[in-house]
Formats: sequence, structure tokens, C-alpha cells
Amino acid sequence: MSIERSTLAFITVIAALVGGWAAWSAAKAGHDAASVGGVVYVLVAGVLAKLFGGSAVAVIARSVLLVVGGVFAVLAALLLSRSADIRLTPTTSF
Repeated sequence: MSIERSTLAFITVIAALVGGWAAWSAAKAGHDAASVGGVVYVLVAGVLAKLFGGSAVAVIARSVLLVVGGVFAVLAALLLSRSADIRLTPTTSF
């Protein structure tokens, strides 16, 4: 059984919020925020898909692709900014 687009969007938003909270909590505890947030995001998306009567495997695969796509997008942005000689430096001033 397939899931409607609106339900899939709802699942994605909820999973992103829970994954973001898990990443924030992991960072505060000194753990790897990206790994913890990504795993929690994928697991929540799979559980919600199963609750809404859809294929958990398909939603988990879609969620993994979204996470990997996000990582590639950040990597591409960093590489493009580097080729344009834009350097990101930490600062304490506001």
C-alpha cells in the first residue's frame, strides 16, 4: 500500500524534527551528532510509515537518500565556495 504525498511530507517533517532533536542532544552529550541524528531520522520515518500503513522499507530508503543528498549538497556548497575563494572562519563577534 502506498502513502499519499501529504502523509509522506508529514512523516518527513516529524522525522526531521525528532532527528534534529536527537542530533542536538547527542552534540550536547559529546557524541557524533550527524550519525545519531541521521539514524534517528531514518528509524522514525520507518516507524511512522508502518503506522500509516505504508511500506517502511520504501520510506527508509527514501529517508536515507534524503540524508545522503543533504550531505552531498553541503559538500558541494563547501567545494564551490572554496573554488570561489570564500573561506568560512569561526568568529565570536556578532
